[in-house]
Amino acid sequence: MLLKQNNEYIHSIQNYVQAFEKNSFRHIASNDFSKWPSPLEETWRLSRLGKLTRKKIEPIHSDFKKNIRIKAKIKNAICLSFVDGAYREDLSDELPVGITLHQLNEKECLSFLSKIKKTNLANHPSTNSSLSCTPSIIKINVDAHFSSNRLIEIIYSGGMDNKSVHPVLYIELKKSSNLSIVERFNHSGTLIMPLQLIEIGELASLKSVKIFDDNKTTYNLSAHSVILSDKSNYNSFSLIKGSEFTRSETHAEFKGQHATMNLNGVYISGGDQHHDLTTAIYHNHPNCTSKQIVRGVLGGESTGVFQGKVRVAPDAQKTDGQQMSKVILVSDKASANAKPELEIYADDVVCAHGATVGELDDDELFYLNSRGIPLDKAREILIIAFLEDIITQSVDLSLQDFIYTEAKAGLLSILK
Repeated sequence: MLLKQNNEYIHSIQNYVQAFEKNSFRHIASNDFSKWPSPLEETWRLSRLGKLTRKKIEPIHSDFKKNIRIKAKIKNAICLSFVDGAYREDLSDELPVGITLHQLNEKECLSFLSKIKKTNLANHPSTNSSLSCTPSIIKINVDAHFSSNRLIEIIYSGGMDNKSVHPVLYIELKKSSNLSIVERFNHSGTLIMPLQLIEIGELASLKSVKIFDDNKTTYNLSAHSVILSDKSNYNSFSLIKGSEFTRSETHAEFKGQHATMNLNGVYISGGDQHHDLTTAIYHNHPNCTSKQIVRGVLGGESTGVFQGKVRVAPDAQKTDGQQMSKVILVSDKASANAKPELEIYADDVVCAHGATVGELDDDELFYLNSRGIPLDKAREILIIAFLEDIITQSVDLSLQDFIYTEAKAGLLSILK
């Protein structure tokens, strides 16, 4: 019975692509989605999809006339809107000179498919399903030497019960360009499967913040591929606090020397939520640096996962790769899993990883309580301090108050 239900969604994708040409990128992608990841697969062992596979789901057909209210949260930001996975120009702001946005044509989509298939996300369920069912692949192109103080706020919304949503975004930064983006996931559907490819050119820099705050009944399986060139920089911070199940998976590859990357994140989970930050970083060239800091706060009967892999190729000498995960449990029924990995084939490197899981310090709680601070407030103060540390390290000063507010809202919801 489980096998039949497992295949039901796959059959619905096959039906969806029948409206398109047989040699289209959609058909090619759909042929590669024949099964869900098994819990026997090591990378999915801690984030099992059994409950999801038993749901009856079909790909959503985007309604470009759907009336929805989009509210930007960041002052002076340029707002771009995706509804039901489709880019909505009528709900988006005009981009400045130096940034262009367009929908890929069939030839460009085939090229995009080829690029994704050469990454380690080739068999991710969101890769094949979203390339089969996306309304369109949207590319944001940043011209060489572009720089602006205004950031781009991308809002993903919409969704319906028993439907899947498939936004696909391709971001390319040309040489010496700079861009800052904030992405907010605020869906109310059953299954969200975002797919993203980012190419950062020589001397270019991208600062990225992702906030996952989907409806409590939503599954979000996000897949991101990042490619860094010579002397480029990628600074990423993710905050996961919404949805029943969110897995944000990022694969990053150094394809040039002297590139740097920070891939940090926070998950705040309560009730029966399951949140997963999975990363894989491939150091294929020398003199590159990657750092990952992850913080988790778990309440109720929730579970949290951090899987971080750093692979250093034989020629990638002078690599610096660091990973650290710390989790606070605020319930004795919550559980955390940390699985940092180092796969090193070079001998002149500085690489390390670590993970801790614990409860709030009783002495610190007693100290605050003895100063007249109620126990619940004392717990809140200590946890906020625990999160502020990573937020301060990961996010520009201009965004810190916004991220603090978002994190605190998630925290208060699990401390009730």
